[in-house]
Amino acid sequence: MSNNNSEKIEFLYTRKPKHLGEGSADDKFDVILPKKYIAVLLSIFAILFLIQFIYFSGLYLKLYDSMLGTELYSIDDFPIWPYWYVPLLFLAISIVPLLAWGEIGSRFASKSMVKYLRKTVSRKRPGPGQFLLGYPLRTKDIYYLEAYPMDLDLGSEIRSIKVFVKRVVEVLSISIGMSVLISQFAAPYIWEYVSDYYSVIQELMVDMTIYIGPFSLLILTYVMPTFWVAEDTQAYRINELQDTIRLGYYLRSGILSKILGFFGIVLVYNLANQFAACLVLNSTEAPSIGELMKNPLAAANVFGSTFLWFGIILGMSAAVPFMISLLYLGIYHERWVNNTRIKASEFMDLGTLQIKKPDITNLKYMKHPEKLDETGGFFQDAFGKIILITLVVLTAIICIYSAFLFGYEQEILGVGEDLQDALFVILYVLAFVTSGLAILLLIIEIRKKKNRNSKS
Repeated sequence: MSNNNSEKIEFLYTRKPKHLGEGSADDKFDVILPKKYIAVLLSIFAILFLIQFIYFSGLYLKLYDSMLGTELYSIDDFPIWPYWYVPLLFLAISIVPLLAWGEIGSRFASKSMVKYLRKTVSRKRPGPGQFLLGYPLRTKDIYYLEAYPMDLDLGSEIRSIKVFVKRVVEVLSISIGMSVLISQFAAPYIWEYVSDYYSVIQELMVDMTIYIGPFSLLILTYVMPTFWVAEDTQAYRINELQDTIRLGYYLRSGILSKILGFFGIVLVYNLANQFAACLVLNSTEAPSIGELMKNPLAAANVFGSTFLWFGIILGMSAAVPFMISLLYLGIYHERWVNNTRIKASEFMDLGTLQIKKPDITNLKYMKHPEKLDETGGFFQDAFGKIILITLVVLTAIICIYSAFLFGYEQEILGVGEDLQDALFVILYVLAFVTSGLAILLLIIEIRKKKNRNSKS
């Protein structure tokens, strides 16, 4: 017994985060924003602000003129300097969402997180609101609070800036999706009153998307701080697969986040496509896909312009989310995360990650190369590989032919009706032979697997 107790336990890894804040405690969460890289973040912000200014000044129309040889831009219709204050006004008014995130959203996030963590102790199921946010339904698993949290590094190195950029993109995709959705609902109702000031309704929607941006960020007061506080509180769940996962991961991949984020990008792309089609074709209405495909050159210009406008809309909408994310994380986030961790530590188990090295004398497969199953199957020899490659090629040919040529051979290939019928027969024969051979080989593989299992 004494020999077993004195046996030294070896660990492959022991969590001990290096804290970047000077003099900070090991169990304290810090947000680090080194001064030497503030210039990099400010440069990114300046570029985003410039994109917004180019749009508000009307210079984007001049850019289109130079690219497409049109005459959409006129200095008389779109004077530059009277609009210089609009981007600045948006930055100023966006302080309100910042204050709301810091004082209202963070407070809600902390209470929501603590309330859920209490349910993991009492084993009570979460409510509908917590389910919508993405909290796991299973509260009977093991949950623990990491004693030694990782700091949120916003730029101690250039590569760590991507952590901050990732959060900005998260805010941008969700907020701009909400803005586009609101603008698409509202624009048709006011179009008849403002149509003299816009060439197409899509231009009005783009304007509304920009103007409604701070309001969308206000709506996200109860969403983004909750996601981020849950992420950085670093409470972990050991799930049914015995994997250790942060609670923040569940929220950021939950129903609300997926719906808002996915549809946001789709809606922005759709708006960019419609607006680009109107500008490229000099039309007051976006053409249908069928009409557009009748002119391949115009379609190519539209799709190229769509990606340009997609980037422009995202870029000119990103300045405010960038600023709010930076200021919120730098001013409020650290305090609320630490408050949440302190409150949760009063009733939750504290733990830290250690990876123990196993006793290899008890292992029956690991470290035993003689256990390798090299009996193989049908595809192990050269003949089997040739059969497999042939099946892959035939499957690709059948699918591509069916998608692009099947039923239209006379129109596309210029063949006669007899040859079209012959190609039809050949296609179906190949399809039946390929599928039949594949099924046969799969049956052979299954039978070989059963034989291997019976022997073992």
